[in-house]
Amino acid sequence: MKIRFINQAAGALAFSALLLTTACKKDVNKASQDSSAASLSDSSTVADNAYNDVLVNAFYGYTDEMNNDAPGKLHNGGTTTNSTNEVNSLATLSCAQYTLVTANGGGYPKTLTLDFGADGCSGSIDGLLRKGKIVYTFSGPLLVPGTTISATFDQYYVNGYGLQGSCSITNNTTQNTPSFALQTTNGIFTFPDLTNFHYSGNKTIAMTAGSNTPSDLSDDVYAITGNSNFSASDGSSLVCNITTPLTKAFACPYISAGVISFTYDQDLKGTIDFGDGTCDHTASLVVGSISRDINLR
Repeated sequence: MKIRFINQAAGALAFSALLLTTACKKDVNKASQDSSAASLSDSSTVADNAYNDVLVNAFYGYTDEMNNDAPGKLHNGGTTTNSTNEVNSLATLSCAQYTLVTANGGGYPKTLTLDFGADGCSGSIDGLLRKGKIVYTFSGPLLVPGTTISATFDQYYVNGYGLQGSCSITNNTTQNTPSFALQTTNGIFTFPDLTNFHYSGNKTIAMTAGSNTPSDLSDDVYAITGNSNFSASDGSSLVCNITTPLTKAFACPYISAGVISFTYDQDLKGTIDFGDGTCDHTASLVVGSISRDINLR
């Protein structure tokens, strides 16, 4: 009887040890998953910002007006503003060199190449370091509803991050309020350490402030809605949906408000909260057991 009791006790201890080991492994695996999700979601915000910049360059990066009234004419819906009839590199808007190729007879489509140079330049009004080329093909004037613009990249980098893939921009303006759809397909986003990620997105970007001061770009504000997909070379993935519209002011290099909700590997859910509208370089990330601020870049 004593031997049998000892054997039963030993079995119980072994079973308890097994349960404890299994629980510890689950905790370790859960912590590892939370950490991976946080890292991937942090990286996705960098890609989002860089691909959104494609529209910024099409919208503000050049002007076909030969005077400082160009911003005002753009806001007022002038059909020649940014139509690429003429190209003028204003020092206050961009440091790129421009090459324009028009269709026979000078009509559309028109192809515009923004060349920031092999070494890059940071003389644009936003101070970002861009290098390489963006090539835009316009079906018509940028500000005419229904116009479509395609964009491709040639060794193009923003602040050291490389962009590949294709972007399309469609003017969906209604009632004189500028609104654009931005779609990115087959995107490959490269970090400075040469880590690659795959990116795709569908965004709507609409002006919410600034139309009453057409000659002043500094008070322009846009709302961004839509979704994106982001994945790493190890197969981990992130599906993102903008659940509270993001706020992007022309005067601020970062998203300053709004919420992105995401799902990591079709399982773990989290959020990125960009704040209350204050222009700063931080956002609040929550996923699993992790809650921390991340630096926007």
